Amino acid sequence: MTKTFFGTLPSGDGTHVYTVKNDSASLSVLDYGARITSFNAFGTEIVGGFDTLDDYVKDTSHQGATIGRVANRIGSARFVMDGVEYNVTENDNGNCLHGGVGFDYRMWELTDSGDDFLTFAYTANDGEEGFPASLTVRVTFTLKDATVIIDYKAVPDGKTPIALTNHSYFNLDGFGGTVEDHVAVIYADEYTEVADDLIPNGDRPSVKGTAFDFNEPHKIGERVGGDFIGYDHNFILSKEKHESFGGDRLALAAEVTNGKLKLSVFTDQPGVQFYIGNFLGSDKGAPKFRGGIAPIFHGAFCLEAQTEPNCINHGEGFYDAGEVYKQKTVYRVEKV
Repeated sequence: MTKTFFGTLPSGDGTHVYTVKNDSASLSVLDYGARITSFNAFGTEIVGGFDTLDDYVKDTSHQGATIGRVANRIGSARFVMDGVEYNVTENDNGNCLHGGVGFDYRMWELTDSGDDFLTFAYTANDGEEGFPASLTVRVTFTLKDATVIIDYKAVPDGKTPIALTNHSYFNLDGFGGTVEDHVAVIYADEYTEVADDLIPNGDRPSVKGTAFDFNEPHKIGERVGGDFIGYDHNFILSKEKHESFGGDRLALAAEVTNGKLKLSVFTDQPGVQFYIGNFLGSDKGAPKFRGGIAPIFHGAFCLEAQTEPNCINHGEGFYDAGEVYKQKTVYRVEKV
C-alpha cells in the first residue's frame, strides 16, 4: 500500500490517496468521500476521476464515491418513521439525492490496510442532513487480481434508514468517447418505473419486449434516442447466477464488454441502478476528467448496487439501534 498527499480542504483537513496494486490491476481510494479515484485493469484506466482535490470538492456527479446515508432519491426529501416525519436535504428538484451533502463530501479515516485492502471509517452525526441517529460506517476495498470487492458495514445508535452504494463511472475504453457501443447484459426481469422527476411511480413492469430488456446482449446506446435520453433506472435482479466471494454467495447482476475487457458485477443487493451519464457534459463548468478530458453525454456508465429508490417511503430500509447493516458488491474485470 502506498499513501500520497492529495491536497488540503477548506476545513484545513489534509487528504490522501491510498493505492494497492498487483500484476493485473491497481486501485486508488481517496479519504475524502472514500472515493475510488482510479481502477486500472490490464493497463486501461476504466474509472472516472479528477486530477485535483478542488475538482472533487466541486464535483456534483459523485465520481467514485461511497454514497450514503441513503443512496438514490427520497421523494419530496421527506420520510415517516414510527409516525414521525423527517425532512432531509433537498438537492434534486425537491427530492433528496444520495443523502444530500452526503458521505462523498465527508472526510473518512483509513483505519486498516494491507497489501491488497483498504478500510475506511466515518461516523455520521445524529441529525446530519436531517437523518436521525448517529451511524458508524466502515467500507473495505479489496483488490484481488483485477477484481474489486467492496464490503460495507454500518451500525446506528438509534433507528434510521441506511442504503449504501458506490458511484464509480466506468468506460472500458478509457475516457474521452461514449459507452454507447459497449455491450451490456443485465440479469433482471423487472425494472422500477419512474415519473419525470425520477421518483418511482409504484410500477415494476416486465423488461420483456422493452428497451430495458438486457437479458440478451445489447449495445448500451442501441435503443436510446428521441424522448428517451438514456438509462437512469433501477433493475430488479433475477438472481439466477451466483458466485462466492470471501465466503459470501453473490448474484451476478450485470456484464458489460467493449470486446477487449469485460466487467462483471456481483452483489447481495436486490437491484442495480444502471446510469449511462445522461447529465455528463451538461454542466460546462464541471471539472474535467484526469488529463483534461471533458465529460461528455453518455461518456460512462454506472452500475450502483442498492435497494430500490425511495423504498424508505414504503417502510423498507430501516435499522434499529445496534442492528448491523452489511452489503457486498464486486466489480470483476477480465480480458475477453
